[in-house]
Amino acid sequence: MSDAAIDFYNEIVAATPEAALREISEKFLADLLAHKASYGGRPLSTFLRPKFITPKQLASLHSICRTLRDCVIKIKDAIATIPEFVEQVGLTEGERELCAIDPGFARLSITSRWDAFMTDDSLKFVELNAESPAGIGYSDIMSDLYLGLPFVEKFRERYKLEPFAPRTFLLRHLLETYRDWHGKRPKRLVPNFAIVDWREVSTWNEFELLQDYFNSQGVPTVVCDPRDLAYDGAALRHGDFEIDLIYKRILASDFIDRPAEVQAIIAAYRDHRVCLINPLRAKLVHKKSLFAILTHEQNQGLFNATEHEVIRRHIPWTRRIEEARTVYQDQSIDLLDLISQRKDNFVIKPNDVHGGKGIVLGWETSPEAWQQIIQQALNDFYVVQERVPMPREQFPYYENGLRFADLIVGVDPYVFGPEVGGMLTRLSAGSPIQVTAGGDATSTFVLTKR
Repeated sequence: MSDAAIDFYNEIVAATPEAALREISEKFLADLLAHKASYGGRPLSTFLRPKFITPKQLASLHSICRTLRDCVIKIKDAIATIPEFVEQVGLTEGERELCAIDPGFARLSITSRWDAFMTDDSLKFVELNAESPAGIGYSDIMSDLYLGLPFVEKFRERYKLEPFAPRTFLLRHLLETYRDWHGKRPKRLVPNFAIVDWREVSTWNEFELLQDYFNSQGVPTVVCDPRDLAYDGAALRHGDFEIDLIYKRILASDFIDRPAEVQAIIAAYRDHRVCLINPLRAKLVHKKSLFAILTHEQNQGLFNATEHEVIRRHIPWTRRIEEARTVYQDQSIDLLDLISQRKDNFVIKPNDVHGGKGIVLGWETSPEAWQQIIQQALNDFYVVQERVPMPREQFPYYENGLRFADLIVGVDPYVFGPEVGGMLTRLSAGSPIQVTAGGDATSTFVLTKR
């Protein structure tokens, strides 16, 4: 159904007179900027079509993400009870100290995002952002703007489009976690929120969109820089505004690299005077090593038969790069020999990166450079991950006339506890690329035929 829908949508765009198409495109890009759906001063998308998924695909995502959540919880429990298990995670000493702080509630990651590639016969998750997933604030705004495109009116004569509402899920889970939080201050019925990140980041627009939404729902919210916060031992404040809950967008690495600038937050967090989401111990399952833990034969006793099958089908084979023998495709192999000889089948990633930094694609790398990165990895903590199928779709855009781009499509479900509550769809012309590195995004709609 989705292929037919794509063809129908693209035909509608192609039938639009060029002058009208130019006007529509210019207005769409201007609206994205005007409504703060932008990153670093550029619109989040230049393409005139959203991504479609079917109800069957969405149901599959729900089921698989629930099972993977159960697996992650088992890993969290193993880390807490089996000392040698922590070594598989690859935490630094500073990260271990942060993870040891009790956040005052049991959940490890309240809002997370699985990054995946979905073809007709394959769904593979390649990363989990369990620490500070971006993009939720943009989603509803972009959906509204796509629904306002003139092409959509004709398209909806044949198909129904249902948008996601991830802001709703986010707010609900923030409030639920606050109610579960064991803080040392009297709880307000409606807490005061602070969205906290460095003021110079390119995602500040997203924070302001979330601030507007939270305030509209009756939750007082400020957006602020951690350097503007003060803690007196009783309350964390931004000026006269007492903060009960921080929606944390700074990274755990910032607490290690810039301790003086975050000291008010960390002191209030240690004292249970502020509810911090996601908690710093989310780092335990944020690292790329999670995929090695899921797929390594030494850990298979953690999972039941259903979980094994989901891991086998949807998590690519991943290992820490080290001198070792392991199992690959049911065969005992020498790890370094395998990845050295079959570079086109693998990706190498630093254990803890964001925005795609440091990722090396074997099929785009010379043999000499591939060997160099393997040697570098042996002196640090890197993982190697099996290459996965990457779907491509045709997306229309206007540039001196109508054009169509053949793009790699990444679908990244936002997960709130056991629920899939939204979707970030990334588009790139060549290698998989993050929006933060210059890629595009588009909205995602659940598609049904009328």
